[in-house]
Amino acid sequence: MSAINPNRPDIMSFMAAASQALNQPLPAPKDVFGFGGKNPVLAEKLLRYAIEGKKTATTSWPIPDPLYWGPGDLSVILDGQGRPGAVMRTMSFVQCKFKDVAEDFALAEAEGDYEAYRKGHIWFYGQQENGHEFGDESIVLCERFEVIYPRVEQKQ
Repeated sequence: MSAINPNRPDIMSFMAAASQALNQPLPAPKDVFGFGGKNPVLAEKLLRYAIEGKKTATTSWPIPDPLYWGPGDLSVILDGQGRPGAVMRTMSFVQCKFKDVAEDFALAEAEGDYEAYRKGHIWFYGQQENGHEFGDESIVLCERFEVIYPRVEQKQ
């Protein structure tokens, strides 16, 4: 289960607004999280990239066991203040060693080139509990997603 309660009133209200805007009932989100850990500036930047369609992938480590969400499930992405910012749908998962993350996947994270992706994730996971255990042989979850709400208006 997500560390953040998906039944939190602001999240439930956000999902209700998304359901109304999309004109379809949406199930409760399986996950609620913010990109960038506890860094509010990074969380805002990556949320904006996701909403703009620049960021369509994210890497998770350690991988929750058991996984509580999967392809087709919805998640809420929080902004830098911990407020709901977008609803995303998981499109696919791939588990692999960190050293084997595909370059096209790394680029879909919108955090720079492949080397920037690697350095950024090594630093980020190194800051977490048991971060000293993270390295090239660590198994990561590579998730592709699409933001379904709010929608970015297409330029004509």
